[in-house]
Amino acid sequence: MAPAAESHVLGAQNPRIAELRRLIVRRSSRSADIVLEGPRTVREALAAGHVPTTVIVPESGDDHPLIDELPASVEIVVTRDKAFERLAPSVSPQPMLALVPRPTGELPAEFAADDVALVLAEVSDPGNVGTLIRVADAVGAVAVVCVGGADPWGPKTVRSSAGSVLRVPVVASDSLEEATAALRSAGARVIGTDVREGEPHDGGVLDGPIAIVLGSEPHGLDRSAVEVDAWVRIDMPGNTESLNVAMAGTLLAYEARRSSSS
Repeated sequence: MAPAAESHVLGAQNPRIAELRRLIVRRSSRSADIVLEGPRTVREALAAGHVPTTVIVPESGDDHPLIDELPASVEIVVTRDKAFERLAPSVSPQPMLALVPRPTGELPAEFAADDVALVLAEVSDPGNVGTLIRVADAVGAVAVVCVGGADPWGPKTVRSSAGSVLRVPVVASDSLEEATAALRSAGARVIGTDVREGEPHDGGVLDGPIAIVLGSEPHGLDRSAVEVDAWVRIDMPGNTESLNVAMAGTLLAYEARRSSSS
């Protein structure tokens, strides 16, 4: 792509840039669009069938080859480098931003014998949510359900997922009770996680089909807030009291996959 003409490079005071800044800076978990950062993530979105409405690049990066691969329907906005830095949600931005319609994931209508889903109940750290979505992608989970907590489509979560959030069905729910009831109706056993009580994670309790429910970082899973078919714990013979929720979810997800395939 040839460099944009001088008149097409927009500065910080341009009305379109001001509009985009409002869309990006003020976005929330209810926004119609999500913000993707970096050519690699945009390429992964395209591969997963998520076509951007708008792609924004700095003047210094307006010759990126990916721009020529975008559908004709995509609006290309080239900005001054300083204006781009003010738009980008991260401190050290990659040279491309994209607005993509928020994906709408769906729960499976029926669980197969070895299917696994993750339910994140009030997991508040975007890094943990993104990591768990990445783990779900790695083990071939059929869905990730987010009940409260961090926005699964927030920029930090998307970055932490390393693109997996674009491939795994991610479903946002306002009710843990309704989410687990729907998963159980689809054939999954609902497994709650507890630091001290429950069956050992490697004792067969994670045989599929299952939905593993993980609680918040500071408090874990509230036993009174969810009806489960079984509780699971990870034995820790050392001195630590608990594992980070993303680490615990990783161990449980891989054990579920191992149990189902053995």
